[in-house]
Amino acid sequence: MDNGIQTINSLSRGLEIIDLIYEHGKMGVTELGRFLDVNKSTAYRLLRTLEAAGYVEQIGDNGKYDLGLKLCKFRDRVLDKYDIRSIAHPFLEELAEVTGEAAGLSVWEDDRIYIIDCCTKSQYLGVILKTGDEEEIHCTAHGKALFYALDEERQLSLLAGKALEKHTGYTITSCPELMREAKENKARRYAVDNEETTPGMRCVASCIYDYTGSAVASIGISGPVERVTTEAVGSIAEKIIRIADNISKKLGH
Repeated sequence: MDNGIQTINSLSRGLEIIDLIYEHGKMGVTELGRFLDVNKSTAYRLLRTLEAAGYVEQIGDNGKYDLGLKLCKFRDRVLDKYDIRSIAHPFLEELAEVTGEAAGLSVWEDDRIYIIDCCTKSQYLGVILKTGDEEEIHCTAHGKALFYALDEERQLSLLAGKALEKHTGYTITSCPELMREAKENKARRYAVDNEETTPGMRCVASCIYDYTGSAVASIGISGPVERVTTEAVGSIAEKIIRIADNISKKLGH
């Protein structure tokens, strides 16, 4: 076997060690040798090479190895490229196209929810979404969507001492009622603003999840009740959920 192939095999085994320790936790030389089907001295040399480069480190006196801190910088570099707005924008345009309504993308920021991107096809008038608009958790589809994804303890902490402002005759102003609706929304995977913020406007939104399983954004549409009818909400929600899932996959979910 020539040196070129030997080098590739060594690199492959080194990467396999990183994968094995990630999967199984701290591992010793003998144990890694069995997994790699190599003798103890070869496993030791591979570990020493990885240790010298900072990719693994020996823990305590038991001789076992764990992943090194150097790997953290690669994690940060990889995650830096996952800008939710740039990833979601093509899907936002798709949502506006397939529904014929204004589409928006929202995220949490210091316990508040804001629209960070929107898309409205020029031929579909009637709704104006603006980047920077706040989406309240009790009366907007985006707010309700991100609210339902929280655990109950977090939901209650957000509602503690909070007055739910009444905007229309349909606005939910009772915390227990909002909590009940949140459970229903979570089960069906979408939330609806049924003229609860603005008379004559209906909105539907669903959550986007990242590689940790956390809801990091919501995507949805807004339109006049004449177009976004109660009968149409279900089919619109299916389109939104499909697109939200596609964005989530891009984020590693």
